Amino acid sequence: MADPLFSLRHSRVLVTGGCGFIGSHLVRRLLGMGVERITVLDSLDYGNPANLSDVTGRIQIVKHRIGGPADEEMLPRILSGVDYLFHLAAEKHNQAIDDPLRVIQANIVGTFRLFAEAARQKIRKIVFSSSLYAYGRMKGPPMEETEVPQPGTVYGISKLTGEHFLRHVHEIHGLPFVTLRYFFVYGPQQFSGMGYKSVIIRNFERILRGENPVVFGDGEQKLDYIYVDDVVAITIRALESAHTNEIFNVGTSIPVSINQLTDKMIALSQKPLQKTYGDRDLTHGSFRVSNTTKIYKELGFQPEVTLEEGLAKTYKWMREVNP
Repeated sequence: MADPLFSLRHSRVLVTGGCGFIGSHLVRRLLGMGVERITVLDSLDYGNPANLSDVTGRIQIVKHRIGGPADEEMLPRILSGVDYLFHLAAEKHNQAIDDPLRVIQANIVGTFRLFAEAARQKIRKIVFSSSLYAYGRMKGPPMEETEVPQPGTVYGISKLTGEHFLRHVHEIHGLPFVTLRYFFVYGPQQFSGMGYKSVIIRNFERILRGENPVVFGDGEQKLDYIYVDDVVAITIRALESAHTNEIFNVGTSIPVSINQLTDKMIALSQKPLQKTYGDRDLTHGSFRVSNTTKIYKELGFQPEVTLEEGLAKTYKWMREVNP
C-alpha cells in the first residue's frame, strides 16, 4: 500500500501537537519506522511532554503555539528541511466554547500560516487531522465525505476552514495532502492532567473510585468510537499512500450508545456498580457515526481493535496511573 514516492524511511518529519494524546502515539509509531528526524511542535497547553519522556533523546520538542506573533520567526526555522508534516495541533471543541477567539487564532490563522510556510519550504506531503465536527450535524445517516459540510460550532468551522486552506495551498503550489476527519478517538494517555476528558475517561475515573458512572439523558445517543492505535495506523498509511488531495473519514462505522458503552465499562471493571442517569445534555438524541466505505475501498483500511479490547487497554492504563 505504501508508495515509494512518500516513504517515511530516512525522512524528516514534523508532528504538530505531538505531545498530545494522538500525537504522542503517532510519534512513538514513527520512531519504529526508520524516520531520520522527528520534530514535535506543541504549545504544551494541553499536551504533556511526559507522554514522550522515555523517547525525548530521539526527538526534538519545540514549544510554540501557532497563530501567535512569533509564527513569522518560528515557522520557517521549524519547517526547514522537513519532508512531511502531520498537523494534529488544535484548540479543541470545548476550548472553543470558552474562548472562541483563541480557537480562531490557532486553528484558522495559525493553520493557514503553517500550510503557507510548508508550501514555501516545499514539503512533500501533509496529513491534516480534521474532525467529524466539520460536518456540523448531530443526527441523520452515517456521515459521508461527499456531503456538503455545515458546521455549527466555532471548532467545526475552524476545522473546515483548515481543510479549505489546504486545498487552496494545493491548487496554488501543488502540495500533496490528505485530510482525515477523525471521529471519537479513545485510548491510553487521552487525558494526562490537562485538556478535555472524554466520557470514557470520566466514567472510568468514577469506576476506579467505586462510584457509579454517570449517563446524561436516556443514554441512547450513539457515537462512533475508534481506538487510538487504529487512528495512528491510518494516519501513517494516508501519508505513505499514493492517494493525495483527498478527504477520508476515520472511524469504525459502528454506532455505540452511551448505555452500551457504559455497560461494557462496568462489566470490564467487575465492580458491583450501575449506571446513574443525569439531566440530558446537548448530545441528547444524537447519532454521529462515520461512513467508512471510501477509506476501506481506497486505502484498504479496516479497524483492528474491537471496542472491548480498546476499553480493556484504556482501563489497564488508567489503573496503572491511578493506583
